[in-house]
Amino acid sequence: MLKRLKSHLPPIVRSALVLGYPLVLFVIIGALVIPLKADYYKELGTLFLFTSISIGAVLLIESPRLKKWTFVILLGILGFFASIKLIFYAVFGVKISASSLFVLFETNKNEASEFLAGYVNGEVVVISLLFLIPILIASAYLVFKNKAISVFKLDHNSTGFRSAILVLMLLCVYFLNRSFKDHSLVFTVSKSYKEYAEAKKNVQSDLAQTTSENVSITRQDTLPKIGVVIIGEATSRWHMELYGYNRPTNPLLKEIKDELFIFEDAISPHVMTIRSLEKNLTLNSFETPQHETNFSVVQLANAAGFTTHWISNQEPVGFTESIPTIIGSAAQQTQFLATDSYNYAIYDENVLPELKKALQRPGERKLIFLHLIGTHRLYKKRYPETFNYFSGVNERTKYKTDYSELKVNEYDNAVRYNDYVVREIIETVRTAEQPSFVVYFSDHGDEVFDTIDFIGHHGSKATRPMHDVPFIAWFSEAYKKKHPQHIEATSRNTSKPYALEDFTHSFSDLIQVSAKGVDSTKSIFSSDFKVKRRQLRHGRFYDEL
Repeated sequence: MLKRLKSHLPPIVRSALVLGYPLVLFVIIGALVIPLKADYYKELGTLFLFTSISIGAVLLIESPRLKKWTFVILLGILGFFASIKLIFYAVFGVKISASSLFVLFETNKNEASEFLAGYVNGEVVVISLLFLIPILIASAYLVFKNKAISVFKLDHNSTGFRSAILVLMLLCVYFLNRSFKDHSLVFTVSKSYKEYAEAKKNVQSDLAQTTSENVSITRQDTLPKIGVVIIGEATSRWHMELYGYNRPTNPLLKEIKDELFIFEDAISPHVMTIRSLEKNLTLNSFETPQHETNFSVVQLANAAGFTTHWISNQEPVGFTESIPTIIGSAAQQTQFLATDSYNYAIYDENVLPELKKALQRPGERKLIFLHLIGTHRLYKKRYPETFNYFSGVNERTKYKTDYSELKVNEYDNAVRYNDYVVREIIETVRTAEQPSFVVYFSDHGDEVFDTIDFIGHHGSKATRPMHDVPFIAWFSEAYKKKHPQHIEATSRNTSKPYALEDFTHSFSDLIQVSAKGVDSTKSIFSSDFKVKRRQLRHGRFYDEL
């Protein structure tokens, strides 16, 4: 018995050495990039169990050809899982979460390439190469070297020994499921996608329709005639001159500052587009996460008799179809202007001629939603060369490096260009000479080395610049004269804390509609408005950031 066991040791050790390479690398690199010891040990345990299962699978296979390809595939999978986890820890400092994967499912291939380009640095490249090169060499050797796989073959593969391996593999599966489920990438992906698919199905069945049985209007006015809702992207008020930023990023809006209602303390509920807009544009909120009578601002405008337009400067699809696109599809007229070139330079001025056309089309009352690309990364692709304005180090930047200098300047250029686009939209609506309004907010902001050494947005690293967004309203003189009570209430509320997850309630006041489910105490344009404590993800509150 001992002699037979001893003869099994060489192929077992060889299999463990090769398939265990990702685990060894993880032990070393993980100690450097995983901040919490508890996460480090959990991740190690998870990878150890997956590696053990892989070794057992290879040992059980007798066919040389099948053993070879199984070996190569499992080595690749282990290397991929280990490297992805380490890269995520290196970039974000946390484990891969369900919310991160939720965003991935919504992301198109071009947006994914932008994300990769934005976060690839020397650390990421080194980690990738340390995994990729040795694994490729080992795989090539196994595939192209005749009989190379024979060194992993057991001399005497008895039924008893095979049964022992199988039992050990099942024990590994048991412990994975019992103690390491939260750190298993396979489990996280499958669970997250199931939740995502269910959420999207609910959105498609309820919010993609032009009309909704959930909308029950109890009061409405015949004014305004024109409404424009500008939905920005990744623009933080921390980089806006209108909110006290130390650079001239809002020269054009500043010219008409006296005409604007600038809400000083508005926040987005999430720092990711899909999560944020799912709340901002519907009755869904942290207080009512599964609202049985949910409807969107688009459906409310339809029910109020507006001709609705959804004009988007973002690509309409992710892996299947994005949630903001589904909400926008309820509009009577939809246009997507960036279907082919999202990976390249694309500018929001493209929406301006389409806005003019929408205003000229037949229809007594019009509600136009403009979904901008805004200041979405990569920042330098969000403005034309004529808006390449800023240079040098901004003393306000907390983390000063050559890289942060470059990115802060690019971001500020994009914000300055966004200023031009929003001003042009306001002036276009002004020329219509109708009772009208324009409101602008961003889905979320970006951290650009303002409070931490980080650029972009991520739920696990959420900071105030990611949540602090611009929220601005403009009203025509005819609108102001018709609804002085709302204008007066709005003036009183501009300095009050406000959560954009309540925008649907505020929107109903903008279009002079009351409906079941709409609460005037949540409307920033109402004299009934009441300040509430603003909740964020995972039960946290904004004032805790």
